[in-house]
Amino acid sequence: MRPNSRPTKGARSRAYRRWLMAGCLAGAVPFAAPLAAMAEPIPYAMLASTQEPTSAPSAGAATAADARRQLNPTGRDVTLTVPLKDGEFYVGDMPLAISADGQLSMPSDRLLSLVAPLLDAPAVGALRTALAGRSVVSPEVVASAGMTMTYDPRALELRMNIPPELKVVRSLQVTPMDRMGLGSYVAPAGFSGYLNIRGSVDYVEQGFDEGLGDPTFLLDSAVRLNGLVFENEAVWQPGGNEDFQRLGTRFVYDDVKNVLRWTAGDLQAVGRGFQAAPDMAGISIFRSYSVLQPQTIARPRGRESFTLARSSDVSVILNNQLTRRIRLDPGRYNVRDFPFAQGANDVRLVIEDDTGRRETLQFNVFFDRSQLDPGLSEFGLFAGVKAPLLLDGPDYTEEWTVSGFYRRGITDRVTLGVNGQADDTTVMMGAEGLFGTKVGTLGVDFALSHIDTYGSGYAAIVSFQRLFQFAGGRADALNLSFETRSREFGPVGTFFPDNRYNYEIGVGYSHAFSDAIYASFDGRYSSGRDEFPDASAYRLGMGYRLTSNLAVTANLMYDDVPGRRETSALISLSWQFSNNSSLRAEYDGREDRARIAYQTIHGQGVGSYNAFAEVSRSPDDSAFNGSVNYIANRAELGLSHFQAFDGPDNGRTSLRVGTSIGFADGAVSVGRPVYDSFAIIKGHKSLKGADVVVNPTPFGYTSNSGELGTALETNLAAYAERTITVDAPNAPAGYDLGSGSFRLFPPYRSGYRLEVGSDYSITAIGRMVDADGQPLALVSGRAVEMTPGSKSEPITIFTNRVGRFGASGLRPGRWRLEMGTTPPTVYYLDVPASAEGFVKTGDLKPNASGG
Repeated sequence: MRPNSRPTKGARSRAYRRWLMAGCLAGAVPFAAPLAAMAEPIPYAMLASTQEPTSAPSAGAATAADARRQLNPTGRDVTLTVPLKDGEFYVGDMPLAISADGQLSMPSDRLLSLVAPLLDAPAVGALRTALAGRSVVSPEVVASAGMTMTYDPRALELRMNIPPELKVVRSLQVTPMDRMGLGSYVAPAGFSGYLNIRGSVDYVEQGFDEGLGDPTFLLDSAVRLNGLVFENEAVWQPGGNEDFQRLGTRFVYDDVKNVLRWTAGDLQAVGRGFQAAPDMAGISIFRSYSVLQPQTIARPRGRESFTLARSSDVSVILNNQLTRRIRLDPGRYNVRDFPFAQGANDVRLVIEDDTGRRETLQFNVFFDRSQLDPGLSEFGLFAGVKAPLLLDGPDYTEEWTVSGFYRRGITDRVTLGVNGQADDTTVMMGAEGLFGTKVGTLGVDFALSHIDTYGSGYAAIVSFQRLFQFAGGRADALNLSFETRSREFGPVGTFFPDNRYNYEIGVGYSHAFSDAIYASFDGRYSSGRDEFPDASAYRLGMGYRLTSNLAVTANLMYDDVPGRRETSALISLSWQFSNNSSLRAEYDGREDRARIAYQTIHGQGVGSYNAFAEVSRSPDDSAFNGSVNYIANRAELGLSHFQAFDGPDNGRTSLRVGTSIGFADGAVSVGRPVYDSFAIIKGHKSLKGADVVVNPTPFGYTSNSGELGTALETNLAAYAERTITVDAPNAPAGYDLGSGSFRLFPPYRSGYRLEVGSDYSITAIGRMVDADGQPLALVSGRAVEMTPGSKSEPITIFTNRVGRFGASGLRPGRWRLEMGTTPPTVYYLDVPASAEGFVKTGDLKPNASGG
């Protein structure tokens, strides 16, 4: 059988076939054009101005032209399939054409089909008007519809910025979870699985643990059998006091049709409102229209707290600015415990553990809320026993606990919800509401609790968000919040209610004066309870883009918190001196510390690397922090070093390696760590061991089969459409690989076995003549396989003015060639079993009898 998806041709085959098809097309354009359009990717035309320049181009124009040319260093037009994203949300794959001079274009019908479900009716109408009936458009066309689109050549993706007021009120994952509307895909393997191994070893120059440390391995695995997933996470540290720690084990089953996830085992509870997320084991049912990723190194614990399972480096990013890098031990942390969080309206923590695994947690004071379509609901119910994580793994107690929430879209502008949780000592019930009004979005959360030892309490928070949209795509944002907690309030897991503030008020506003200048203000005031003093923090920020690659930002901060009252400044200068490298210098007045940091990224996929180096200096000490990460075909490699000077010397060098082994329906491969789903790609035996390259682009590729004979594509996300492209540059001459892509819609923790090439790899060339020996000129037809039981699709063929034809995608056996004359002219072609690549048929004569 012919495979579901057939890959692109080899390099030598492509050159020969261009010559062949050019000869066949000569004089046959009326017939060849529609057929070629069916067989080959559409060469989308590049958009260009039709007006001649009236004067010499300016230096700025020359710079822009040079930047465009850097998008495509090949010197020829190329067409890529890249992901289109709305922020960080994956929308779908987009064919993107990049001309030799760097002009971008894409099919307008594909753009409309992907973006329209995200927009309300007026916005869809504005987008249709902007497209103006054109078949291909550039990314800039969406600007007239109030949106922006940019292309990131390093990430190979298109990013859209859609203002919230243009979006339809819905949860964006509803459509991706609906298989019925997504077409046909390659089926995943019935039995598949993987094991990730992330290892690290440290060398400490000075300190109590001086010398080479014990290696640490973070292990996570998943096995999938016909929709049921068994997954496990553990830490192995040979030589440690507890050399093996199991983090969690569970069975997961996704009911995709009803958007439900069933879990049994060590649960990872999700909380709403004021709920905590207790460590527990039992069963759960969960519905969410966002992609779920249960394997984490840091677990959100509610509104402003989180738990680290491993020692980790934590980078603190406030309002898109890196302000701190801290090393934290395992344990529970509250964002408010850190003075850098005071007054900030957007706190992101980038957490990287000892083995190099990364996770990002976001704590927005004004909370990122999502409305649901009328009738849609999200919910979660988690029930079982408490299972706190100890040194050797979860400790399964006999103490019961339960937690759950339910949210439902009531109207286009109203979403309501309830939540609750309880154990043997604590009960908490809450309610939430999200209201889209004409002046902004209003959110309300309210909860009541009762703790046996301390009594009853309450908590409430009200937030308001408003976006002011202006011409040119600029917008101002206003955020307000009010929160109060009574002395005795606490969720499940509270040992001692620590509600030190009567109430807290937050405000934030940002304004863009132009494309180059913006300013923002945010503040927070907390009213202390009893002997605990009041606290307040305020920040005034401004940014100015001096040139296209040089920007300066400044923040003036005032903090009045227990033990500290000060005014300080944070000033930074960023220089993007190439597409791949940047330099950042900053001064932090809170510590009287100056920093200068350099980072660079080179390449895409296999063979790429990134490097980072930072030097900092304060009156008390100075330090160096640097790292290099390399992407290999079978592993991710990292080397980092930290060195402190002038104070207590502290030097640490870390080596990190991440790899995985995966299997799918009998195929096995080794590659980089798997993040959710994966695919094993191997060449058909007819390829004679030729190397298979996965996702080739002018900038690199993601994996290749190499000496093992299989490639592992490890970066597939569950319930997100993905197209994998393949090539075999060293395939036998004349080998026809086919369409060159596999279209996937991966289930949770799924694996694929994909085969590149097939028996249908032969190209036949020759000439057709009629019964009188005259050329059969300018006629189209089809080739049908005569092998009993064959289910292959007919192959379209056509002749040129002298009767020459080319038929690709054949395999050994008898084929019936039926040409579109009246009556049809029939030929028979026998492809010998020993055929490889090209077969020359000579002159074919009609033979209606088939003899």
